[in-house]
Amino acid sequence: MKEQTTSPKPAVLESQTRIRFDHCDPFGHLNNSAFLNYFQNEREDQVEAAYGLDIHAFFRKTGRAWVVGQNQIVYLNPAQVRELVTIQTSIRHVTETSMLVEHLMFDAEKKRLKSVLWTKFIYIDVRKNERASHEPELMELFNEVAVKEETPALFEDRVKQLREQMKASAQPKAG
Repeated sequence: MKEQTTSPKPAVLESQTRIRFDHCDPFGHLNNSAFLNYFQNEREDQVEAAYGLDIHAFFRKTGRAWVVGQNQIVYLNPAQVRELVTIQTSIRHVTETSMLVEHLMFDAEKKRLKSVLWTKFIYIDVRKNERASHEPELMELFNEVAVKEETPALFEDRVKQLREQMKASAQPKAG
């Protein structure tokens, strides 16, 4: 891990990317399976930029990496060909051997939520082909940057919460 001077480190990471033609279906909508690639690629870049953690260099050094144990995804609004989208990611829960990362895709102005993904990552030692415990410095980082607000235990409840937040933010302000 590279040393980072930013303190405190952000819990929610954000970046923008453009939806590419070759990732879309004949209707010009981002293909359902392509959402996963966009989310994972943005998360990888965000983590390196914000925390100095190059997961590929880390793997070469330690022989340890994260594999996807489970994905839960909901598609709320289509992402269109050539559209600029905003992707936010955050750690919602962490244990000694796993973490739950939330990925949100919005339009460029963050007015429309397009998709929500929860990925449970399992930390493994590839050389031993078994689960591994996160190193103390990783746990320190994860505990620092994990979102502190309460996250519903069920994916469906979190999606409902996010939809209600989006609806509330769209309401005109009284005043």
